[in-house]
Amino acid sequence: MLFVVMYKTKEGITEAEDTRGLNLFAQWTPPQGFEFKAHYVTGSGKGVAIVEVSSAAVMLEAMAPWDPFLEFDSEPCVLAEEGVPIMQKALAWRDSIK
Repeated sequence: MLFVVMYKTKEGITEAEDTRGLNLFAQWTPPQGFEFKAHYVTGSGKGVAIVEVSSAAVMLEAMAPWDPFLEFDSEPCVLAEEGVPIMQKALAWRDSIK
């Protein structure tokens, strides 16, 4: 399953805690079944990644180490050519209910 993962540094993080988080990430290996397809960061402590995971448990395992440092928002995603027909089907269903 593909997910868009957006994150930002938690409010109140100290410089020492931020440095600790970066040092941990530099040493971290993602769990089996978790693959970054793309990963971008900003200078303001935000980031976005497209990840492929084999299960919800793998997603939890990948995110758990960063709980002291980051707030996450993740959503499943599909390619636009897959998603548009799904969204059209949902719209047709909504329109069918009076």
